[in-house]
Amino acid sequence: MKIIAGFLLLLCIYGCNSRPKNVTECLQAPNIFPNYQEVTIPVNIAPLNFKVIDAEKVEVEFRKGEDLLLSCRGKGKIDIPLKKWRTLLENNKGNTLEVKVFASTNGEWKGYKPFPMTVAVDSIDPYLAYRLIEPGYELGKRMGLFQRDLSSFQEKAFVDPKLTEGSCVNCHAFCNYSPKHFMFHSRWANSGTIIVEPNHIRKVNTKTNAVISPGAYRMWHPSGKYIAFSNNQTHQAFHAFSEKKIEVYDLASGLMIYDVKKNKVITDHRFTQKNSWKTLPAWSPDGKFLYFCEAKPQNMPIEYKQLKYQLYRVAFDEKNGELLDSIEKIETLADSLKSIVFPTISPDGKSLLYTVAESGTFPIWHKDSDLGMIDLSTGRSVDLSKANSHFPDSYHAWSSNGRWIAFTSRRLDNLYTHVYFAYFDKEGHVHKPFLLPQEDPNYYTYLLKSYNIPEFIKGAIETSPYQLEKAMKGKVKNAI
Repeated sequence: MKIIAGFLLLLCIYGCNSRPKNVTECLQAPNIFPNYQEVTIPVNIAPLNFKVIDAEKVEVEFRKGEDLLLSCRGKGKIDIPLKKWRTLLENNKGNTLEVKVFASTNGEWKGYKPFPMTVAVDSIDPYLAYRLIEPGYELGKRMGLFQRDLSSFQEKAFVDPKLTEGSCVNCHAFCNYSPKHFMFHSRWANSGTIIVEPNHIRKVNTKTNAVISPGAYRMWHPSGKYIAFSNNQTHQAFHAFSEKKIEVYDLASGLMIYDVKKNKVITDHRFTQKNSWKTLPAWSPDGKFLYFCEAKPQNMPIEYKQLKYQLYRVAFDEKNGELLDSIEKIETLADSLKSIVFPTISPDGKSLLYTVAESGTFPIWHKDSDLGMIDLSTGRSVDLSKANSHFPDSYHAWSSNGRWIAFTSRRLDNLYTHVYFAYFDKEGHVHKPFLLPQEDPNYYTYLLKSYNIPEFIKGAIETSPYQLEKAMKGKVKNAI
């Protein structure tokens, strides 16, 4: 009897195809959170559960034309069964579904204007890696690195906060999206750069007499032979009454190439001079060019509003690990009086995504911070108005197939950063972004941490957290 009762309950909640009775139809759209209206989603994304604000009961129908494909009921929110959701998306690749929401308040049902949801043919990488951190960025307690299965709601720490007390773990990066080939920094206690390769983990100190600090901002060369690093003397300033709250800035910075196999730092005097600040390196997908940001030094933090970075690139000799003679400025068509940072190039090498703000090198608290993009073949700007908001939109990453962009934004509350995804179609258009789905739509109400540096990976990281802890607390090898 208990089994039968449980089955009937599940049928009532998830599979009921009869609409509520005595429904008042209205022309307005439903007030749902997260707002998944008119979004384009990957065919392999986790269920887009949402709640209807101030509703007591909710029913949602997913339709294609006259055909009812899936219906769900719940108390104020819906919890879509994973298997049914996967079947729904797989059977509707390339189609636009109609989502009809019914909500009951004080016993009265309303039927809201249906909204579209498009299922893209293109899938998204199966995992996303990120750091979870308190938004103040002052302390390293309870700081960890996590991986999330994007086809479900499973989240797992690969650098567990319980194992990193007193250390700041940051700047994780993956070689060609591989979960078996990556790196991250450990600062403060047990400092060093942890490099994970198949069957080998080590900790290195990339500070040599030729550079001002250990490697900081990073990116793997596609060959896996090198990592481009910036060397930064980074500081923080705290605004007393500004919405920006924190200003992260450099007092000096330069670039270096780290030869992974030889444990060797390669420098070029053009990229370590004190009369310019170079930072935030990014490789082209073919490994032939290194992109970077450069600015004229300012009296920081007093003159932080005058700090304007512009984009450049330099050719690279992979055989010798050397940066070649020609340095080329990249015109972004953005306001020349603004600062261009965080360059990343699409996997096909055709599009350059960046962050633009009034000033600075780390505009994660700048309300004017937006995403920008140019077509590298034409130099034309790509319209990202659908992706940007009136709040800080900053760090970003490309999926391995170049069809999806992950980025962080404070648009929910202007306090915490959360991860959003936007579809970049083959015609070069960016679609409306959607928030990283959670099993409970109230998850973000209670999460008191920010997502930091989202990076796509092609599979789950299987390296044990205890192996990484052992490397972090083990001996460090100095680079030459």
